[in-house]
Amino acid sequence: MELPANIRNRYRSIWDFASGETRPESLPSTLQIALDNRCNFHCSYCPDHRANSTIPRTELAGAVREKTLALIPYVETLAFHGVSEFLIDRNFFDILEVCAASRARLSINTNGSVWSERHAEAFRSYPAMLDFNISVDAATAASYTRIRGWSYERLLVNIRRFAEVLRQRTAPTWSSLSFVIMRTNVGEMADFVRLAGEHGFRAVKFYRLHEYGSFSWQIESADGKPFDYRDECADRFPEEHDANVLAASAVAAELGLAIEVPALFRPAHGGAA
Repeated sequence: MELPANIRNRYRSIWDFASGETRPESLPSTLQIALDNRCNFHCSYCPDHRANSTIPRTELAGAVREKTLALIPYVETLAFHGVSEFLIDRNFFDILEVCAASRARLSINTNGSVWSERHAEAFRSYPAMLDFNISVDAATAASYTRIRGWSYERLLVNIRRFAEVLRQRTAPTWSSLSFVIMRTNVGEMADFVRLAGEHGFRAVKFYRLHEYGSFSWQIESADGKPFDYRDECADRFPEEHDANVLAASAVAAELGLAIEVPALFRPAHGGAA
């Protein structure tokens, strides 16, 4: 019986590496694809949506898109991430079928706003490892509206729906909720861990805003109040950041959840993160 293309590619990559091949014929075994930069959200901290942004909505099209998707059968781990919402891609279900046929490990990052029974069944029946993350960034309606500009109540409904779908899967599954730390939401980190635990997610992931000098803008957020990107960055409130990282880590340990957190600003005073 002939080996699947992605397994053959793995062995070829091992051979290329072992033999010091400078022009390898193998492809990467892990591939992250962003087919476009279209999103149905306008998050306050997203650089694509900052005031006076001239970044156009674009997508891979034509031969470039076809060649990119043609790589799927040769890859063992596929991630569909980027400044976009993959679940609204017009070819979402067709692409998932190709991924399923190759039994690739699939990594999905979604804002949780898209739900249909067809989406549910696609994830429920996906035959290989599924790594499913919902990006949330808040544990209260006020913060969620300010940061994400969508309905927190509708999000919670979809979180519960997806959690149930993931529980129904028979193939290996890893589920998580993620949270970008800002001044607006830093005090909600421990409650966010509890939110994940209440819904049966296995992990929580915390990230800091990118503290690049060029990332500095002010906009009006969805709650009608100013959002100052630089003022929202954790380096502007290091003590509060560290205290809440430690508090969230303690709750995760209590609930038995895996947790990813940034390094503390002052580990010598607060212990290791």
